[in-house]
Amino acid sequence: MKCPGQDTRYWKPGDIFEIKCPFCKKEIEFFKDDVKRKCDKCGSTIPNPKLDMGCLEWCEFAEQCAGPELLEKIKK
Repeated sequence: MKCPGQDTRYWKPGDIFEIKCPFCKKEIEFFKDDVKRKCDKCGSTIPNPKLDMGCLEWCEFAEQCAGPELLEKIKK
């Protein structure tokens, strides 16, 4: 089974979006489940401002999906 939150068939408008790099102003494309992206122009690593991994708090497959380290951080 594929997670509905990561299955692009269930994504809505706005789940893929662009922001300007805060350092060089180049557009950076994000997918809703990207944790971070690297700017192609200046090389800066930019965190996803809309990241929502709230499903990891209740999903029975959370550890398989995110890994134990990330899951522990989110639960704290």
